[in-house]
Amino acid sequence: MRRVLVAIIAFAIGATASAPAQSAPPNDTQHYGEIADPSIWPISAVGVVTVALFSRKMSCTGTLVGPKLVLTAAHCLFNGKLLVNSGNVRFLAGLNKGVPAVHADAKRLVVPKEFSPGPPTQESVINDWAVIVLSDAISIKPVPVRPTTRDELRVVNPASTMQIGYGRDRLYLPSIVRDCSVSESPDNRSFNHKCLTNFGYSGAPLLAQIGGITAVIGINSVGNADRRTGIACSATQFAKAIAELAQSE
Repeated sequence: MRRVLVAIIAFAIGATASAPAQSAPPNDTQHYGEIADPSIWPISAVGVVTVALFSRKMSCTGTLVGPKLVLTAAHCLFNGKLLVNSGNVRFLAGLNKGVPAVHADAKRLVVPKEFSPGPPTQESVINDWAVIVLSDAISIKPVPVRPTTRDELRVVNPASTMQIGYGRDRLYLPSIVRDCSVSESPDNRSFNHKCLTNFGYSGAPLLAQIGGITAVIGINSVGNADRRTGIACSATQFAKAIAELAQSE
């Protein structure tokens, strides 16, 4: 996950500025959250997005939201200012000690025209989503995408709010944080949260149970490991695009 500029950090924690100081962030031998069981849904639908470059490999978290559709953060698909080639992108779902339950290559990448790669700004964060269209359908049950209003979020059972991802602190097994602290921004386009904020958790889904259905309400964009806070792009930004892609793919 990208580190946040001072202005963005202030934006992210504005609603929680009076909260008590957090404990020191995990390093590569300490961990966020608990180990999750990759065979249980919706954890099984969350996986690693890998991008192979000439001299290195990048990875983020992605979520299967349709048989051939993977939702992740847009900045994960850029090498500097350039969108990577779809042939270099792969999705590995349900990793268990590094072994995926299933994987598929990307066929094309869908990134909003409003997203601008580079140092994060408030505008880039709210547009920091992308959909990877896979070359082959994956048989795992997808996770639905559900935009939420502030009133709906207020009455959500906190115990149903969680985030799942694959971070630098635990590369080969999924991590889960339950009962996440999540608050919606005034314009309904992003969330401030205290869930998964280490590198690798970009694109990690924020999940909540609404109307008895567990759904993606947002995805990680940027985080501050020292403060253990992050900002997620809201599903209000990408739900329509995913619905349209689901009909065409």
